[in-house]
Amino acid sequence: MDVNKLLRNSMFFAALEEQEISAVSRIVKYNRIVREKILFFEGDQALGFYVLLTGSVRIYKTSPSGKEYTLSHIRPGQIFAAAAVFRGGRYPANCIALEDSEVIFFPKEKFLELLSEYPQIALKIISSFSAGLLEFTKQLEDLSLKHVPARLASYILEEISKSSSAKFELRTNKTELAYRLGTIRETLSRSFRKLKEMGVIDVNGREITVIDMARLEAIAEGELI
Repeated sequence: MDVNKLLRNSMFFAALEEQEISAVSRIVKYNRIVREKILFFEGDQALGFYVLLTGSVRIYKTSPSGKEYTLSHIRPGQIFAAAAVFRGGRYPANCIALEDSEVIFFPKEKFLELLSEYPQIALKIISSFSAGLLEFTKQLEDLSLKHVPARLASYILEEISKSSSAKFELRTNKTELAYRLGTIRETLSRSFRKLKEMGVIDVNGREITVIDMARLEAIAEGELI
């Protein structure tokens, strides 16, 4: 397992020099995680943070009534659970693997010692965090200001941009996608059906094909349908 190569593929460590990458790789642990495994619960002591290599994990909170609210849907290359580590506390939410996944774990104490030895690493990571924060802010804006079809349209556009094609395959089931978009499965299904009836997209099982890109972009911007 070439940990150096895996780290370079993460947006948070891509700017590091070879010597810095090697220093980081010496303190990390590589782990495989099976689907539905809980990585940590809300309130657990923050022993370290993670970078997702493959698969998908969900960060969520549970209300007193048992309802789950998704805070973030982590994609390969992204870092997660770091805030609790640098803040010196406990994990503020739960984390579950949505599918078989691979992660790199960064032990808190060893990582802080590394930053003392290589302070420039901290500056480069902070710069990368800024980009991640902008993405998270956009997600919060979508959840608070946009109706569900607009959130779905934004998600489809995001996936299309990655596939470099007018079609892509859903990487998660509709229940998990509904969690990510801050809604319920039934409402999400109605939104898919509405976009299909409008001739904006076609849905064939997990395969989504965009038919009218301009209309989809308008809906994503909040145009009522």
